[in-house]
Amino acid sequence: MVQSPERRWLRLLVGYFLFLGILVLAMTPVYFYADPSHRPMVVRLGGALFLGAVLIHLRKLAREWLDAQPPSAFEAALHRAPPGPRLAPLFGKLQDEIRFSIKSQQYFEHVLWLRILRLLAARTDQRLAAAPVMPGGRRLLRRGPSLTTLRDLIAEIEERA
Repeated sequence: MVQSPERRWLRLLVGYFLFLGILVLAMTPVYFYADPSHRPMVVRLGGALFLGAVLIHLRKLAREWLDAQPPSAFEAALHRAPPGPRLAPLFGKLQDEIRFSIKSQQYFEHVLWLRILRLLAARTDQRLAAAPVMPGGRRLLRRGPSLTTLRDLIAEIEERA
């Protein structure tokens, strides 16, 4: 059961007074049987026990308060960010092939076009004679087909499959 803060502090204060009373009752015989030169040490020892109990409780409260605080930007920076999603190596390879085939007509003809034909033959069980016409490149710059041409080609292959 969670107590209200006023009741909690009242209970804590009553507990300290009870602890102090028990401590005084326990230290009184020691005080009277001790040599008069050692009596101040007995009082200091009783005070140190009470102060130690209070400090232990304050330390616990301070730790609870600090743990309840949200982490600072510095503390958040200490934790590593989770790694991003990893792509399959084949996807990266295909992405590179498309990028290079756009930049070079020769690369498109000798690498990507042959791969497209093999993929079409594997998906449709058709011979290469029924393959689509190879798109031409951009002659002026000796570049491969554009992305829109490749997208249309892939859409045509997907229709056949």
